[in-house]
Amino acid sequence: MQYDEFDLLYVLLPHGWSTCILYLGDRTRELYISHVFGDPIGDFIDATIAILKGASAVEFIWWDEPGGNRWQIIRNPQQHHQVTVIITEFSSAYGKPIDREKILVEFEIKISHFSTVVYFQMKKIAALLREKSFEKNRSGEFPYAEFQKLESFFNA
Repeated sequence: MQYDEFDLLYVLLPHGWSTCILYLGDRTRELYISHVFGDPIGDFIDATIAILKGASAVEFIWWDEPGGNRWQIIRNPQQHHQVTVIITEFSSAYGKPIDREKILVEFEIKISHFSTVVYFQMKKIAALLREKSFEKNRSGEFPYAEFQKLESFFNA
């Protein structure tokens, strides 16, 4: 299913947590993300950069406690400017094999649309982190080097 009405809100919460709200036309999905098990923002940015550079597919996991979401972003082999995004959910705890995975959402979107949405959410977070009160309990949670690489695609 093609979505021109895709958007997302990435909320960097204090103390190693985030929430990502996906908007897909007539429905929303809320994903809860723990930063304890990795770098979810960096993984999101790196996957977006890889697709912008021409990767045929990328995958990353956002862990919750317990469970999480697997993102797969697959370039359309016939329409190279589009990707299929598949987000699954699972209840397995970190360090355990992932099983009983089910598809939460699957949609096709233009790479330019997807990457623009990701970029501006990350730009928002970077700007908010300049505020001392916002940054206070979020220190170290944002991958500035990866963000600068993503930003280079939009400032070219």
